[in-house]
Amino acid sequence: MLVRRLESFDEAVAAADIERRSLTTAWSAEQISSLPEYALYLGAFDGELCGIASMYILASEGQIMNLAVSAAHRRRGVASLLMQSLIDEAVSRQCEVITLEVEDGNDSAIGLYTKYGFSVAGRRKGFYNGRDALIMEKTL
Repeated sequence: MLVRRLESFDEAVAAADIERRSLTTAWSAEQISSLPEYALYLGAFDGELCGIASMYILASEGQIMNLAVSAAHRRRGVASLLMQSLIDEAVSRQCEVITLEVEDGNDSAIGLYTKYGFSVAGRRKGFYNGRDALIMEKTL
């Protein structure tokens, strides 16, 4: 499996489809293909695009925005590979901390983040259509 930046608008379309099928709030292909310079958007490829991950990197902080895996590729280590790729990139860019938000009750995502050393640092009440968002962070 290969993790790399997206290289074409067609890949952005495929990424938007994975987001739409997996996330409450998804980016469009146009948004993905026109992200600012400080944004990192990765795809995991196993013959086809099977997962995505994005992170903003500003100063000494990385903020994970999206991480999603297509239904057909879940439980095969794709999310772990993407998470490690984001962490490696943050380290290489000398980030001191990585943050993310996750819906309280999304146990599979929370389990992944905890596995990689993230812990709950705060809560946003009612952020996801009435459900709380957990703010998680990892110090590098």
